[in-house]
Amino acid sequence: MNSKGYSAFETASNLLLINLLWLLMCLPIVTIFPATAAMFAVIRQLVLYKDSSVIRPFFRFFKENFKQSFLLGMIWLLIGFFLYFDYRFMNHFGSIRTILLPILFFFGILYSFSTVFLFSVMVHYKANWRTVIKNSIFLSIIHFPSTLLGLVILVGTAILAMALPITGVIIFSISTYGVFSLCNRSFRKVERLKGVESVKEQYDGEFLEI
Repeated sequence: MNSKGYSAFETASNLLLINLLWLLMCLPIVTIFPATAAMFAVIRQLVLYKDSSVIRPFFRFFKENFKQSFLLGMIWLLIGFFLYFDYRFMNHFGSIRTILLPILFFFGILYSFSTVFLFSVMVHYKANWRTVIKNSIFLSIIHFPSTLLGLVILVGTAILAMALPITGVIIFSISTYGVFSLCNRSFRKVERLKGVESVKEQYDGEFLEI
């Protein structure tokens, strides 16, 4: 029961179950962000504590993080739409386009980078939505290699899910596992700089003022 083969099978089974729960809770559409937060929170338990329980923690985290994750998700979605429509209508700005395009490109890159850390930061630390966004941006910049690899995982997941929809039964939890593992490495580096030993509990406040 303690063999590597059994451990790998148990992890794969948990990832499959987490993914199916996520798909189920995403069906109402408006619950996509709380469901994603719950998936990240359960993956966090699996990565940090090797906790193999899934169903009860998933629904507990779904309920606990519902308000914040819904608000944060809607804010992030609106920012994304704003950047997208600004880009689409850029041709109507005339000569000022040459000035606005690099600025828009910069904010688009920043938005993409911070998306990698957004949900991991939210479930790993207790903080309001402003602090979550600020810290996600901060981490994505100072840990660029992890950010870039996280983007590759997210984009690759989206491409694979569209090309082979059947992979959707497990690919999302696998990518979440990979993204959170990368983010956790960044968390640990910052925590060591702050003199904090390994995270056993969530911390209040703006933990990245270093």
